[in-house]
Amino acid sequence: MVDRAVTDVELERLLAEDLPAARVSEIESKATTADRARLDELRAENQAFLAHVDVAAEVRAIGRRMEKLAPEPRKLATWWRWMFAGGALAAAAAALLIIVRRPDQTVEDDIGVKGGDVALIIHTEHRQLASGDTVQPGERIRFEINAGRRGYVAIIGIDGAGAQTVYFPFNGTQPAAIDPSVDRILPGAVKLDATPGDERFFALYSEQPFILDTVLPALRGAKLPAGVASAEVVLHKQTN
Repeated sequence: MVDRAVTDVELERLLAEDLPAARVSEIESKATTADRARLDELRAENQAFLAHVDVAAEVRAIGRRMEKLAPEPRKLATWWRWMFAGGALAAAAAALLIIVRRPDQTVEDDIGVKGGDVALIIHTEHRQLASGDTVQPGERIRFEINAGRRGYVAIIGIDGAGAQTVYFPFNGTQPAAIDPSVDRILPGAVKLDATPGDERFFALYSEQPFILDTVLPALRGAKLPAGVASAEVVLHKQTN
């Protein structure tokens, strides 16, 4: 197993200059060779992504939408600080909200999320995606979560052959705890394989811990358990 002492989330925040000075010093002193190599990978991914994104334009567009929602000042300040930091979370400025869906509610498309709702945001190194977009095998995608409160999240994919994969936490049996005010971009990236057909990506979210096995049937038509919300993005994979 690779010797890591620092999580991807903290490395992302380090790049975004969003950690207290004391924590930065602590990370620098305890970071392993594997941590430093991963930091270089994340920095390269972020630079490649931002090179193809008009961040200023995306920030202005998101700002206009957020003004309509009148969020709490404290949350707004945190969001803007992350976007203008110029590191990993600046990519969030260019991310596109795809589909928001919760039990017994119609689809809505907005950046605002309240209560137990969840939104799944997805992007590649070079572009932002909308549900129904075509992607190529080998492209790397990253996930971002928008939720109204702290909670527990898992990302599941079902490919064109019907195979199901837990992408976050990878191969996990339980969701991971997140604080959406700071951990919106999930660690790591997924490299798309060559399986043809549409691939469906689901974000599962709850304010309370849950067991994935009790929720997975809902991805194939069953009803979501009480307290669990989902968001879905469908991408078409071009293989020829």
